[in-house]
Amino acid sequence: MLPSWYNEYKDLIEKSLDKYLVDYFDDEKNIWLDIIKEATLYAVKWWKRIRSILALEFYFIFSKMDFEKINHKSDIIKFCIALELLHAYSLVHDDLPAMDNDDFRRWELTTWKKYGEANWILVWDLLNSLAFEILWEIWNSSLIKEFWKAVWLKWMIWWQVLDLYYENNFNELTLEKLLELHNKKTWKLIEISVLWWLILWNKSRNPKEKFKKEDIEKYLDFWKKIGLAFQVKDDLLDVEWTLEETGKSVWWEKKGFVYFIWIEKTKKYLNDLIEDSFWIIKNLKSQKLEFLVWYIRDRKK
Repeated sequence: MLPSWYNEYKDLIEKSLDKYLVDYFDDEKNIWLDIIKEATLYAVKWWKRIRSILALEFYFIFSKMDFEKINHKSDIIKFCIALELLHAYSLVHDDLPAMDNDDFRRWELTTWKKYGEANWILVWDLLNSLAFEILWEIWNSSLIKEFWKAVWLKWMIWWQVLDLYYENNFNELTLEKLLELHNKKTWKLIEISVLWWLILWNKSRNPKEKFKKEDIEKYLDFWKKIGLAFQVKDDLLDVEWTLEETGKSVWWEKKGFVYFIWIEKTKKYLNDLIEDSFWIIKNLKSQKLEFLVWYIRDRKK
């Protein structure tokens, strides 16, 4: 069972996300957009919100702000909304027949399967645009640039190009290239979850209070390891669990960690990443962060 604080964080993020989207569509007052509204709300539901919850906890650690003092108008919540929109954007993209061709997520039909490819493309475009639109409300050019980098050529698109290439040229894929592939696939969005706060913190503090470069690199290393651990766990779920247990399409993927180093070594690699992550955040003394690290390792979906 998830702890109450996790559900409180998740509930605030989801209610704020739904309110933002409902208000956005209500402002248009166009019945022709009803199907896109329905498909968009469908596309952003189900997720664990792990990236946003990680961002929220880092925010509370460094800002000393109380949970009760934030709401859907707070910059941190606006950031979480943008993060979730971009995450949903990446997932509905992955599910398309031309990409991963997935029919199920969280025990329900994927967006393209339920609403058709044409509506899916429109929702995909909208999610990306809205993520950047809400970032303008926070108004930080460095943060917007990091989001842009996460989506475009250097990260998400580059990863998808590589992924499609290795589908047809599997003999060229090595474990080292697989690591690079997964870092591009998962890490950047997780990295932004902490980087945004460090950017805003440094911008608003005097030189003595700013984070030093080595501190930023240390926390970014934490996110890199956590992001990779998330992907390694996904590879294990694909071979050890079923559709009924994980709620998504599963298969033995020839380009996964298990294919290269088998199940036991993959589990050891996952545990090593988790242990390294604990050491990096040890000085923060956050039981919530520690729970989130364990949750990534032990999740069943």
